[in-house]
Amino acid sequence: MAEQKFAYKESLRVGMLLAGTAGYIDSYTFAFHDNRFASFQSGNLLQFGINVASGHWHQASLFFWPVIAFLFGAMLNQLIKKYSFRTQMQWEARSVLIEMFGVLFVAILEMTHVPTELVLSILAIFMAMQADTFGKLRGMPYATVLSTGNLKTFGAPLGSGLLNHDKTQFVKTRNVGLVIAAFLIAAIVAHYLGLIIGA
Repeated sequence: MAEQKFAYKESLRVGMLLAGTAGYIDSYTFAFHDNRFASFQSGNLLQFGINVASGHWHQASLFFWPVIAFLFGAMLNQLIKKYSFRTQMQWEARSVLIEMFGVLFVAILEMTHVPTELVLSILAIFMAMQADTFGKLRGMPYATVLSTGNLKTFGAPLGSGLLNHDKTQFVKTRNVGLVIAAFLIAAIVAHYLGLIIGA
């Protein structure tokens, strides 16, 4: 498929960059913020449930705040969509710009040793905005902030391509595979950079 048939926000380059951002942030928050995630809310909900079941209410609350912040981020993105028509900038560009400055702001906050809850909550807001803004990769559904659905989107066309000898399915498999690889590589880079910097 020709690249120009799709909006720029659906391009492979954008998909890989966004997935890499999410992989980097989640790896960093997991390694250096008490095994919690900024975007992988299934992990936070699981930990919340386990701690509630064990009667560890304070520990459970630590996993609950990123979930609430993620919900708020998705709601905030709807506000950006609604009022973006008043300016020349597309709402997708506005969301990415807000996310970019937000992540930079968090990096500065980290140097001041603010509470983990604040860092995670702010990052969760921006990860929700990213997830809500970008949902298609060259016409295919995908997720920029987690890989469970992407693994399914990788496996389904791979199986279809093998069964039906359809080369277009292998192209889809390659595209999603590159996004998954970007997520994984960024997660590895974040871990080692964190160790080097001494986070």
